[in-house]
Amino acid sequence: MDFTILTTQATDALGRIHERTPVIVPPDMREDWLDPHLTDLDLVRQVLDALPEPTLDTYEVSTAVNSPRNDSPDLLTHRS
Repeated sequence: MDFTILTTQATDALGRIHERTPVIVPPDMREDWLDPHLTDLDLVRQVLDALPEPTLDTYEVSTAVNSPRNDSPDLLTHRS
């Protein structure tokens, strides 16, 4: 399975942690976003601009997440 994670400038509470935030497409906008005929860059920008600001919960995690050598389910639950 292939996928892409799009990011944009963080303007929400996440911005205090990192300058980028994931682009989250709400269910009611997915059809527009996934439209294969949406190829005009200006229209793509309009869809992106219409996305609501994400609402994410943040919590501190272990610094072990900073290394790609660490790959374990514990990284999702272990807090510093």
